[in-house]
Amino acid sequence: MKIFLSSSAFILLIMLSTMQGGLTSCTKDNTIYDTVTVIKKDTVVVKDTVYIEDTIVTEALLTANPWKIRELRGLTEGTPGYYLRGGNANTVNFDNEYYVFESNHTGYEMGHAGGKFTLQVWQLDVEKAKLTFTYPAGSGLTMEITWDELRYKDGALYYNEWYYNPASNKDNHGQFIRIPQ
Repeated sequence: MKIFLSSSAFILLIMLSTMQGGLTSCTKDNTIYDTVTVIKKDTVVVKDTVYIEDTIVTEALLTANPWKIRELRGLTEGTPGYYLRGGNANTVNFDNEYYVFESNHTGYEMGHAGGKFTLQVWQLDVEKAKLTFTYPAGSGLTMEITWDELRYKDGALYYNEWYYNPASNKDNHGQFIRIPQ
């Protein structure tokens, strides 16, 4: 019996020592402070479509500044031509060409090859959206150039140009967009 009691005491001692963690409880008083920094950036993106109506071309608009070509498509004496300012598929270079219309109904064109050509008389018909002017054709001849369906939109002049050149006996027609120089 002595063995039984000593072995029971031994087992009890082992049980109490191993179960001590399960019988006791502890409280943890550990507070965690979490600081969050919020950076707020407001970005407003407005996407809207603005429709700008064609504006009537007036003499004040026409004479306000020189007009250089932004884009041209047409036939010059039977030869197709295309020009886009800064483009790489141009068939002719109009980088240096522009028109100047003076308030006294004269003006000039600086040609793409550097020549200066005087406009003898220009006349604007606002109701018909049409501009006509007399232009030198060479050999003492002149031709009347017509800009038809003339309109101003998005800061540019849009028109169809046509004329007959008596020096070459050929017709010319093109669609132009001109912007202020």
